[in-house]
Amino acid sequence: LVSLLLALLMAASTLVACGQNTEDPGAESGSSTIAATEEETNPLEDALNALRAEVDWGGNDFGIIYVNDIGGYTEEVEAEPENGDETGSGVINDAVFERNTLFEEYCNLNFVLVPTPNPSIGSAIMAEVQTGTGDFHLITTTADTAARNATSGYLYNYLDLDMDLEQEWWDAGTLDFALDGRVFFMDGSFNIVDDDVTFVFMFNKELRTEYQIANPYDTVKAGDWTLNYFNSVVSQLATENGDGKWDENDTYGFSTPGSIGNTFFYGAGLKYVENNREMDVPELVLDKKMEQALNVLDMARSIIQENNSTYVAPQGQEGLSRDVFIQGRSLFYCEAASYLRGLNANMEREYGVVPVPKYDKAQANYTTWRHGIGSTLSIPTSVAKGDMEQFALVLETYAVLSQKYVRPAYYDTMLTTRNVQDVESSEMLDLIFLNRTYDMAMYFTQLGFNGLFEQAALSSGNTFASSYQSNSKRFDKQIASILRKLQNPR
Repeated sequence: LVSLLLALLMAASTLVACGQNTEDPGAESGSSTIAATEEETNPLEDALNALRAEVDWGGNDFGIIYVNDIGGYTEEVEAEPENGDETGSGVINDAVFERNTLFEEYCNLNFVLVPTPNPSIGSAIMAEVQTGTGDFHLITTTADTAARNATSGYLYNYLDLDMDLEQEWWDAGTLDFALDGRVFFMDGSFNIVDDDVTFVFMFNKELRTEYQIANPYDTVKAGDWTLNYFNSVVSQLATENGDGKWDENDTYGFSTPGSIGNTFFYGAGLKYVENNREMDVPELVLDKKMEQALNVLDMARSIIQENNSTYVAPQGQEGLSRDVFIQGRSLFYCEAASYLRGLNANMEREYGVVPVPKYDKAQANYTTWRHGIGSTLSIPTSVAKGDMEQFALVLETYAVLSQKYVRPAYYDTMLTTRNVQDVESSEMLDLIFLNRTYDMAMYFTQLGFNGLFEQAALSSGNTFASSYQSNSKRFDKQIASILRKLQNPR
């Protein structure tokens, strides 16, 4: 017993001495050990180390063709030498430059950039596939362009590569966007425009307080942020300025571009077509939820058309709905996430970000969509003439380096920190990007569904269900044609 007591006293003395020694000479080495341990267990560093040990492109060119006449596409790929510019474009530029530099070093390659106008990129891809010039090995285009390239037989199947596409640097949503059990394009940490064209809602904090509206953050977290609730809030807030006409100079509960119908549709958890890696043939699924779709349409029309509560910007003048919000004449505003940059730079009033309203409280998640103009990464079939094992390693390195450098610069530094004004908005953006809908109907325009709900929400007619049914009759034949083209490309 005496020995035990002495041992405890000695241990206590040692602990006290350690606590009092604020200049412990071993502290620095201890911190290094902890840091080293953390680095060893960092999945990004582990992946990069493993890739670097195997990848070697032999000092040859490795090219990427990309759209250079749509905003944001060049920003994903091109970069000038680091200049320390702390603006949004500067932060992303420096991250892309670091990614590109290390990409060349790690893979022992010369990264060749092939900027091409969107109207010309299809013919350039066709020429590459048919002649095998080797001018480029990756393609960054809009999702609808990638869909057309896939059905033309120009794109390589991601699932034939020896890669783990479930890793965090790939977007699982596009992984499940499959045709005939094949995946022809992927989103990931290398993309910026796909996030930029994801739709979000914003609210004016000053007007929220003035109108004594419940805090939208709390409403979202409670699961009560629904279409009916949203309508009940905005329907009472319209004020005409006295000139006898309702336009961008009046005050509204809500301002939005004309795409709002699609936003309400996908926010309600609806979609036209279901397809994934496990399905042989895509299925038309809205028939099973037509009653819900018509209810959403009624609520959308009520929000948009009744009580003058909503300002909808005319086509081609989408900036007017933004101006109404910036000038403090609408409580809520819906747009693509890219507009947050402009709000942060030009709006004097405080604003917050929230998801698209749900259909009802029973809906499990807040969902949204990304416009078909969003960027995606695909592979020309001509790469199959080379070393596919090394190609997979190079592609994986590009994705992992993008996760380490580009993703944090865009998403963490710019989108969810500098382009918003509070922690709650950052949390809301995480919630929004967690549940994006990828619907084949939005990218394969020949199916005839992509504009139906958008147009119906802006009109007063009752033709949505009949138009849907009419197009549905052609669906099986159109899908068969698409699959046939995949199996027998021209």
